[in-house]
Amino acid sequence: MLRNRSTERKKTNAEENNLNVHLLENVERLKEYFGEESDLSIRFMNDKKLAIVYLDSLTNKDSIEEHVLEDLFKNMSKPLEEWHITTKQSACIDTFEKLFEFLVQGYTIVLKEGERIAIAANTAGGERRTVSESNVESVVRGPRESFNESLMTNIGLVRKRIHSGKLKVAKLSLGKVTKTPIAILYIEGVAKEEIYKEVKSRLEKIDIDGILDSLYIEEMIEDPRGYTPFPTIFNSERPDRIAAGLLEGRVGILVDGTPAALLVPSTIGLFLTSNEDYYQRYDFSSFLKLLRSFTFLLSFVLPGFYVAVLTYHQEMIPTPLLIALTGQREGVPYGVAVEILLMELTFEILREASLRLPKTIGAAVSIVGGLVLGQAAVDAGLVGQATVIVVSLTAICSFTTPSYNLSIASRLIRFSLIILSAVLGAFGLIFGLIFIFVHLNTLRSFSVPYLSPLVPVHKENWRDVFVRTPWWNMKKRPTEIAKENQTRLQDNSRDST
Repeated sequence: MLRNRSTERKKTNAEENNLNVHLLENVERLKEYFGEESDLSIRFMNDKKLAIVYLDSLTNKDSIEEHVLEDLFKNMSKPLEEWHITTKQSACIDTFEKLFEFLVQGYTIVLKEGERIAIAANTAGGERRTVSESNVESVVRGPRESFNESLMTNIGLVRKRIHSGKLKVAKLSLGKVTKTPIAILYIEGVAKEEIYKEVKSRLEKIDIDGILDSLYIEEMIEDPRGYTPFPTIFNSERPDRIAAGLLEGRVGILVDGTPAALLVPSTIGLFLTSNEDYYQRYDFSSFLKLLRSFTFLLSFVLPGFYVAVLTYHQEMIPTPLLIALTGQREGVPYGVAVEILLMELTFEILREASLRLPKTIGAAVSIVGGLVLGQAAVDAGLVGQATVIVVSLTAICSFTTPSYNLSIASRLIRFSLIILSAVLGAFGLIFGLIFIFVHLNTLRSFSVPYLSPLVPVHKENWRDVFVRTPWWNMKKRPTEIAKENQTRLQDNSRDST
């Protein structure tokens, strides 16, 4: 008896979800779902025996006029199953669930009296930001295009750089309310099949109301290793950067509504690499990569080192320099650690304020505020001049890090090392650095070691870590990323003709 009731209930739900044979009843159901005063547009034709339905805010009106209406007049006497719609995509649907899903994607729906099916024609449009240059990842030489908020446009920008049928695109939608379209990109035969399957599996397990940015996905598909300040999934607004990652065997994730695309698996070398490293000569790029790696290390070690040496290990400082530093700090009421912490916090406040202000005055506030506050603090005897220099140099070093997420990690680590150095001196600083290295060694990005190819050691991949050797010398893809198809440059590529 219970089984029969359950079967009857399922049949009732299925019948309610199916489109009705009466056009007006279908229209009333749509009005009830979206509301009487929504952006839902309903146009009746042929004595209310036909209706086209669309959302004003998501459709291209020219596409509706040129394709849907013209095709409607040509096929009006035919059953909907025999209609031919000239838009780039169309589909026959028979349930309200599919009807609602297509409407919120910008489709136009054609309903007809006496038929239990409808036609969905792709007329998506509306206001979109044009393809422009990235404000975050700027380059001197190289492509200037960046992603925008349109998923299809972003897929096209990647396809413009990889003209191959091996570039595969898998689509799905996430968010019970937002139903945000997601695209997974990979190159067949280059990316490892198990990595692609793992990416898709983790995405399909996400059960959330809405996805508004790629960060929602980033935090939910990271390898579950507990807390870490280091980013384990790379993000970029540049299609050439994503295309380069796909050619190495990585998997890209594009999210509708955001220009930030994701790339997995990600190693620390990827975050320390700039877009321009592959658009300049290899000798200059190698110099910049070495400089960038050194400044990244300096950005979180320098303040702690300054505190440790000046507080506990003054014998390490040359006598003339020690006398100068001591003279500068004469009359300063606080210890070196308190000085550094106060100045670092002040600088973080200035940086945050400059980001929230309009662009025209944000830069002026950060520069003028830093100069005025720094000079005023020295004149008032609150901090020493050397402290201001150390904090300023540390800030400049953090700006050289190409990845904004990685620079945030260095800022967080910096405060921990300052406190350890203030308590234990150089022992605390060295202990903190050892702990960071051990922690990095435990991190994984989709089962790929975060420190690869340094740990585990793959010397053949060192040609593109701290330096960049010439392109003719980088014949192999990263070993940990693409184990199946590692050759990207044939041995005879430099042979003279």
